[in-house]
Amino acid sequence: MIKVTCLVENSVKLSSKLWGEHGISMLIETSEGVVLFDTGQSGDVLLHNLEVLNIDASKIDKVVLSHGHYDHTGGLKKLFEKIGERPVHGHPAMFSERFSETPNGKLKIVSTPLKFMKEPFWQLTSEPVEILPNIFTTGEVPKFESLENQGDERLKVYAEKSQNLIKDPIKDDMSLVLKTTQGLVVLFGCCHAGVINTLNLVQKQFPDEEIYAVMGGTHLAKADEERLLATERVLKSVPMIGLSHCTGPKVTARFLSRYPEQAFVFQAGTQLAF
Repeated sequence: MIKVTCLVENSVKLSSKLWGEHGISMLIETSEGVVLFDTGQSGDVLLHNLEVLNIDASKIDKVVLSHGHYDHTGGLKKLFEKIGERPVHGHPAMFSERFSETPNGKLKIVSTPLKFMKEPFWQLTSEPVEILPNIFTTGEVPKFESLENQGDERLKVYAEKSQNLIKDPIKDDMSLVLKTTQGLVVLFGCCHAGVINTLNLVQKQFPDEEIYAVMGGTHLAKADEERLLATERVLKSVPMIGLSHCTGPKVTARFLSRYPEQAFVFQAGTQLAF
């Protein structure tokens, strides 16, 4: 059995004592070990919610970071101050200096704040990795789908060997894949690479497996109708569609209304066993 718990998300279960913040974090528990996927942005919310859910943080064996934005990595420092450092898996590009351009043209820093960890704890590669038995990273996601390879105009990064800001390709974006008895469960951090691109890669990596569930941020909040319809065509055959974080309330409501038997809000406090 694999158990997945949403620890941090923009929203929380009703009538709970959990806290929410812009970001995401998930805990994956198996008989082989415990993996934390992303950490939210503050660490305060992560530690509070672990305590409310009566989860022993010291049991976390490894950490996977989906990409190098502050709202996915910022909680790591306070977690490690509490439990000590653990191996951290991510992409080599996750330390890029990053910005989000506001409507008035100002730049907001959105880079990861991780500058404190000792080098031996980092496990950085663009290739897929088996983190624990039946838990895999996708590795870097190729962007072949034309509707998804445009990137986000607001997000900027310095071009290589220059001080010119360009649109951030977010090469480090990766997802997590769980092999369960019910099928594959795909966990998205932000899915900057695109839902279609990511699931196409997962199906190539696991050609004999069906995708049973997808959960997490889908980065569809600003998507146009053509992209939304294409994403629906890919997801409509997936039995469980858990939407959260950067999906956006309008797109989440769209899926809830169109696919009421499959779609749900994957918010802090959600716990599922596969």
